[in-house]
Amino acid sequence: MCSQFQFLKSSQAGQSLRMESKMAAEKARRDRWGIWRQIAFGFIVGASKFEVGMVIGWSAILPKMQVDNSSAFVIGESDVTWLVASPSVAGLVVTLFTGPLMEVTGPSRLLFIMYLPIALLWLLQAFTPYLSVLYLARYLSSGIYMVLGPLPATLISELSEPRLRGFLLGFEEVLVALGQMAAYVMADLLPWALATALCAAPFFVLFGCAYFLPESPYWLVRKGREEDAAKSLRRLRGRGAAVEEELSQIVSGIRERQQATIKDQLKQLAHARHYRPVVLLAAVFTLRELGGQYVLFAYTVYLFRQAGVQLDAFLCTILVGVMRVVFTSLGCGVVDRVGRRPLIVTTSLVCGVAEAVGALFLLVDVPGASWVPLAAVLLFVASYGFGLGPIPWALLGELLPTPIRFIGSSLCIFSFSLTQFVVSYLFPLLMDHAGVGVALLVFAVAHGVLGLVLWAFLPETRGRTLSDLQDCFSPVRKATEQVQLQNYKKAVNS
Repeated sequence: MCSQFQFLKSSQAGQSLRMESKMAAEKARRDRWGIWRQIAFGFIVGASKFEVGMVIGWSAILPKMQVDNSSAFVIGESDVTWLVASPSVAGLVVTLFTGPLMEVTGPSRLLFIMYLPIALLWLLQAFTPYLSVLYLARYLSSGIYMVLGPLPATLISELSEPRLRGFLLGFEEVLVALGQMAAYVMADLLPWALATALCAAPFFVLFGCAYFLPESPYWLVRKGREEDAAKSLRRLRGRGAAVEEELSQIVSGIRERQQATIKDQLKQLAHARHYRPVVLLAAVFTLRELGGQYVLFAYTVYLFRQAGVQLDAFLCTILVGVMRVVFTSLGCGVVDRVGRRPLIVTTSLVCGVAEAVGALFLLVDVPGASWVPLAAVLLFVASYGFGLGPIPWALLGELLPTPIRFIGSSLCIFSFSLTQFVVSYLFPLLMDHAGVGVALLVFAVAHGVLGLVLWAFLPETRGRTLSDLQDCFSPVRKATEQVQLQNYKKAVNS
């Protein structure tokens, strides 16, 4: 009798262990499925940044347009300046409306709506016989480019888990680099009209893919659609995933801060814990643009010709595109291991050193050193791609608190557009009157200041949830953390 009881007991224990093992295996399978779903959706969102890279890289097509005698219109030097400056000019108008537009339509729906116009505008630029229509299409395309600054970062941050967020946000900049390199290569190998038309192709595909994107659960909760938010989370995390706790955190965070309308978000902007990250990120984008990144990528062919580099200017431009793709991909792979703060501070300073070295050799005019400006630009591009390029966009989705994320991102991108316009408009004048060396020296100083600002004020965001990052700029929280740190040091010393 005793042996039978022990047998039954051991049999039940074994069955229980098998059940637990089966449940653990099922949970692991759901987790893997949820990860791949988030990656797939993140790629569809991040692929929108292909447009950003192509808008920047398309500037390399302008030298061919200037010498094309078969064209129905003539591109002059002033046309080059205004066409290159189009993203920043359009941004001055568009960016302040981007946040309210995302809030009204929903970020996923807005992204879906924009993909088809992107493709059609590229075709219009390629085949129009009128210079005025080319300007119109370029400026409309640039307006979409500016909307695609904050939108993907915001949407990815609200769709993905912390363990995937850094990788997916970094992937955005990989797509920028790929779009830019594709435009550079087509500018060298193809007639300008064909190269421009081919820029439309990816967005017809993305238009179909974006139809399946889930809406941001944060936006759905703000609209009072909590059941839809739960469905969105289940689509993101996988079938059978327990999303109740995550949904509860989203709901409580939004209700506590009264984020239902744009008016509520503007009121929240008055709090120190909300306006401080906006001011910091606006300063980061402003100083980064003063560092010359946009003009170095947009005026690449003209820059290498004026610097006296002996290699073909288009070949140098393609090298720039390749370097950016390679190092942006590497940065995307290590950002979650190294952390945002050390990576962006270091790469900012390296960018400044690269520009200073290039400026020194151009100003001193060392014989036989014409290769140095090319090496300096390539070092700048590598460092920029590795950290300084992608991380500010990631921080835009992570550091801006949920109550003011859409409004705050609009303000940050407005400062970005304004600075980009000033730099892109003045850069050709600076090259003509002072030379490339002086321009690079000015850019180097801006990167030095940026490195100091980041070192002094930027917190680490790696591995932290959006709920945890909500109040990282709160004076009360900072004081509490300081007391905790002092207590810890006293305990260690005693």
